[in-house]
Amino acid sequence: MTHRSNIYRAGRVHVQANRCATCIFRPGNLMRLERGRVRSMVDAAVAAEGTIPCHETTHGQREQEAVCRGFYDLHKTPALALADAIGIVCETPTKGSTDG
Repeated sequence: MTHRSNIYRAGRVHVQANRCATCIFRPGNLMRLERGRVRSMVDAAVAAEGTIPCHETTHGQREQEAVCRGFYDLHKTPALALADAIGIVCETPTKGSTDG
């Protein structure tokens, strides 16, 4: 079964306000992923002109999904750049963030 993210809803692209505490883009391997896994996820998302949803938002209710803040900050796909340019990015509070 393929998971379809709904980060775009109500006319907005929902992005985490901060990186979650175990963001895959933080230093170290906080999620204990296999070597090269983050790179393959990024490559696939960029090739598909998509995003990586924050893992903290994919568990549970789908209406709460949001783009991973680390991905958003580091890998602006054309769709994310357009959403930002036309002002439809909505920052979603990040549970468990250690950022200010």
